[in-house]
Amino acid sequence: MIVHYRKAYLLFLLIFIFTSCLTDAGEDYKTIITTAKDIATLTANVDLSRYPKVKDTTDFPIIAWLGVPPKYTNIERFREAKDAGININYSFYPNVDSVQKALDIAKQVGMKILIRCPELESNTLSTVKKFKDHPANAGYFIKDESTLYDLPYLKKIIQTIASVDDQHLCYVNLYPNSILASDLGARNYSEYIRRSVEELSLKVISFDFYPILNGNNIRYGWYKNLEIIRDESRDMGKPFWAFALTTSHGDYPIPTLEHLRLQVYSNLAYGAKGIQYYTYWTYNSLNFQYYSGPIEKDGSRTLVYDHLKKMNSEINALKYIFLSGEVKNVSHYGSNIPDGGKRLAALPDYVKSLDIKCNTALISEIENDSNRFLMIQNNDLHSPIEVTIKVDSLTKIVLKNGSIIPFSLINQSFKIESGDMVLFMR
Repeated sequence: MIVHYRKAYLLFLLIFIFTSCLTDAGEDYKTIITTAKDIATLTANVDLSRYPKVKDTTDFPIIAWLGVPPKYTNIERFREAKDAGININYSFYPNVDSVQKALDIAKQVGMKILIRCPELESNTLSTVKKFKDHPANAGYFIKDESTLYDLPYLKKIIQTIASVDDQHLCYVNLYPNSILASDLGARNYSEYIRRSVEELSLKVISFDFYPILNGNNIRYGWYKNLEIIRDESRDMGKPFWAFALTTSHGDYPIPTLEHLRLQVYSNLAYGAKGIQYYTYWTYNSLNFQYYSGPIEKDGSRTLVYDHLKKMNSEINALKYIFLSGEVKNVSHYGSNIPDGGKRLAALPDYVKSLDIKCNTALISEIENDSNRFLMIQNNDLHSPIEVTIKVDSLTKIVLKNGSIIPFSLINQSFKIESGDMVLFMR
């Protein structure tokens, strides 16, 4: 994220260098060889018109962090972001007039704006009154990567906003667990999350963690961070939003579709109710050299834009499941279990057997009022995995376009490529 102070930046750099030397699931990867076909290939000849689809629902929050910049605020650029699946734009606007312009354009294309401008801090009441009833208002950006030391000041701003607008969220993004608890002002990371949410009355828990390093290694601590966030989200009854990295910088590579899928589907497997992309527009920074975001600094599209659009089309086809579902259990399968994760101990009653040829895979059990779901994700960026599963006759599979077909139409081993997932429904 954007590091605002030199001391914080130096601390972040030291921790980043240290944790970059570690990986979350070990380094002893074997090459997985499989002749199995993927689900898309196995269902290519199925007449999908005969089968139902996942029902549509309200928008799943998909946020462009450092989205369309103020100087490019026009309907063409907002439509471009909307076409990529973005429905909330966050940028730092220089004044209230530029916020008004962005809100009006966002309304035209069916997007919203997370509001941030100097007047939100310097003249809070009048700024909130000006925008509180605008239909494109997604909430108010308060702080990125706060600590417990910031709570008194942030609480004052949030209470002022809530005195005239208690309907929209006040957005505060929290640090990952790679930061020392003492630097966060807490005894441990869980306390930091809990106190931040409770004392600031946050409607949404947002945190950032960018797990993929050069060499396709998973940065140490990511799944443990997700475990803690899921626990706190469940205990406090607050949804959480997570991040996927879309711009290369430092030791982070140019994102591929596999990278986006690994981040997004792991976040969703743990119960995320919103996905944030950092960054949409390639950022000019004094601390890092950013490059190859979805939109480059000069405004041109990159290949990452196409990956982003594809990823968001997959989210939106399945969004009802992720919005309505509650994650009941998350576990890991294979020889490499990440720190903080737990090994798969039992199968749902509709699954008779499961065998996965893999180094590592992620298993998530999700339920809503009507159905139970089982997500199997390949969270190994080095190889595909091969899944052999036996289920009862009522079990279905949900395809990436939202079509729901009987698994009996496949009924054979299949492969899952790196980062990707397969979703069963019962």
